[in-house]
Amino acid sequence: MFRVLFTVMMATTIAGCSSVSSYIPFVNNEKKVINLDQDKIDQKSYAAAYAATVQTYSGRVNEGFDVNSFSSGVNDWYRNRILVPLDEVKAKLYQSNGVDSQVYAYYSGVLFAAELQNNFNRLSTNCWSQIETPSVTQGIYDAMLDLQKGKAKSADDEYIAQGNDQILKICVEK
Repeated sequence: MFRVLFTVMMATTIAGCSSVSSYIPFVNNEKKVINLDQDKIDQKSYAAAYAATVQTYSGRVNEGFDVNSFSSGVNDWYRNRILVPLDEVKAKLYQSNGVDSQVYAYYSGVLFAAELQNNFNRLSTNCWSQIETPSVTQGIYDAMLDLQKGKAKSADDEYIAQGNDQILKICVEK
């Protein structure tokens, strides 16, 4: 009897001490979506994504915007975790009764990632195959965090400009 009681108490203690936030998305808003080491970042992919994000969302991201949810949507799109058609995502995003701000940010991230991918494909047929999606996700995430702080890098930033030049050389057909 004592052994059963002890086992139940230990299981309850362990379950109570474990962090549910590592298993359920959006519970812990401090958890980073992606944090690549500098040597793992593809400059052209990062720079193009960073610049496109700043251009698209400049003036639209404030302290209350859920950057982590937005970036999780981006990350899920590029990892092929979105199993519903984009039209269905749009319908959920723009439904008449509204959605929670975290859900709105997440779906907005999914749509932004999909449209950015389409834009790369419009540059040339093989452009997207030259892109490293973790670096794109990192670029978008960093840009959103910088926009939220009011400290976004400009397109003239040396790293961003060099990366954009690289992507143009690869993706713009002559």
